[in-house]
Amino acid sequence: MTPLSSTVPGGGRHGPLQVTVLTGFLGAGKTTLLRRLLRDRTDLRIAVIVNDLSDLAVDADLVKELREGHEELVIDLHGGSLGGALRPAFLEALDRLTADRSLDYLLVETSGGSHPHILLEELQRHRGVSLDSMVTVVDGLNLLRDFDAGRALLEDVPALVSPVGLLRAQIEAASVLLVSKADRLTREQVTSLFSVLQRLNPHALLVTMAYGQVDPALVVGARSFQKRRRRPRGEPVRRPPVSPAADDPTLYGLGAITLRDSRPFHPQRLHALVRDGLPLGVHRSKGWMWLASRPLDVLVWSQAGSWVQLEWAATWKAGILVDPAARLLPEERAGLAASLAQLDPVFGDRHCELTIIGLERDRSAFAQALAVCFCTDEELEAWEEGATFEDPWPQSIRRV
Repeated sequence: MTPLSSTVPGGGRHGPLQVTVLTGFLGAGKTTLLRRLLRDRTDLRIAVIVNDLSDLAVDADLVKELREGHEELVIDLHGGSLGGALRPAFLEALDRLTADRSLDYLLVETSGGSHPHILLEELQRHRGVSLDSMVTVVDGLNLLRDFDAGRALLEDVPALVSPVGLLRAQIEAASVLLVSKADRLTREQVTSLFSVLQRLNPHALLVTMAYGQVDPALVVGARSFQKRRRRPRGEPVRRPPVSPAADDPTLYGLGAITLRDSRPFHPQRLHALVRDGLPLGVHRSKGWMWLASRPLDVLVWSQAGSWVQLEWAATWKAGILVDPAARLLPEERAGLAASLAQLDPVFGDRHCELTIIGLERDRSAFAQALAVCFCTDEELEAWEEGATFEDPWPQSIRRV
């Protein structure tokens, strides 16, 4: 593991708090990387700031679940960007964390709709922190499919106030570029993507990544921001000047809405919706859900561009009551049933809660299409009577 010179074993930290920023476009894999780093660097007392564009703090909940017993080290800032609407809260969090000498390190995960300009300025201006690495996670699969293998980013003057301009700014700001979903790319495709990324940012370290697996020494304690800010080889593609007010997701047409319903999704209708194509302007959707065919499972829905996956997170408490494998005492079963009945007499704690991020027209249309995929009253009656539902989703899914 990489030693941190600002930490004295047994004596607490002296000097500024080292910070690595994890940025990148919507759904690139920042939270997966963050969770992996926290698992790998248990030798450090790491604080985390998790930023989300929507009012549904899915990423922060996943990190808090991982850090059970250390939830106080996770600061959740959602409903905006760190350099925009949440700037005062972000600066307050920085002041509080830098005053805590027991901390060894800080990881900041920005929302996918964040422009890095103001955030970088604030971190470089703050006397209590030292910017270690600026890590941009680039979704290799979506760069290939939705951005013409990256060539859409190479226009002479791409519109700054567009998702293309935002993604390009995130790439240009990086000291480390991690290309995610590399397991789904061929060697030739990776080579092509690297060629584009090197033109956009000649001084960044380029590394492929799958499921957040990367050498933590490249991200934590690497001092890459200062090292790679030396004069780069070659000239980067020129870009227009950045406005001080650039960190406002609405400038890029990005916004979020949240869909909430206690009913399960009909597995076949939901699968057909995804199979038949997603609106181009829906860049990201994520959240908690359940399928009528899988009443035990808390599923995490994750969509980024044209890519969708389900992951298993836990078992619903309501599912435990009907699970033959659950070994509950009669009094435990009665207490659990009573508490769940207060939530919903039929579904208990089971519910669907998805945030949809993208252009206004497309995210509204997708929310309406998703709503049609919930089970109808007739289907719910059949479900309560034990009916089965055809389920085309993969039967074996990864655990979050």
